[in-house]
Amino acid sequence: MLTRLCALAITLAGPAAANCVPPLMPVFSCNIMTDDQRVEICASVPDSDGISETFSYNFASGMALSELYFETPGYYFSTKYYRIREQAENTTGIGLAHGDTIYAVHLTGVDGGYVRAAQLHVYDNADDFQSDKGETETLRLYCAPDTVRVNWDFIRP
Repeated sequence: MLTRLCALAITLAGPAAANCVPPLMPVFSCNIMTDDQRVEICASVPDSDGISETFSYNFASGMALSELYFETPGYYFSTKYYRIREQAENTTGIGLAHGDTIYAVHLTGVDGGYVRAAQLHVYDNADDFQSDKGETETLRLYCAPDTVRVNWDFIRP
């Protein structure tokens, strides 16, 4: 019985399910549209001032061990693609630094509401991430829309 319950839990968890290691909690996760890969960003519980001390980034194929995992003390926020549109739909981003490289997620939708599209971008440096120019990333992957999970407390202007 326990074996069946464990198998069911793994099946239901799927690649987009949050795998944050406590005390970290999910900020963002999705499956990559073109491959059996997933990305996840986690954060420590915010302190009394609303600030998290640790963020983590996890990129893996299927349920395999991470291809890239790192922790960092903070994050970058971007309105690079932020364009006020009808019904307040826009694009915002969150990026984590690993050395000079910035691993970011850009979400298009309504802040605090739905996500219409999500993309994973990799930038060579913070200047490229913060640049007003579009398409400065070195890698862009698209998230499968039905697998996107967002904790809006961390990703809003």
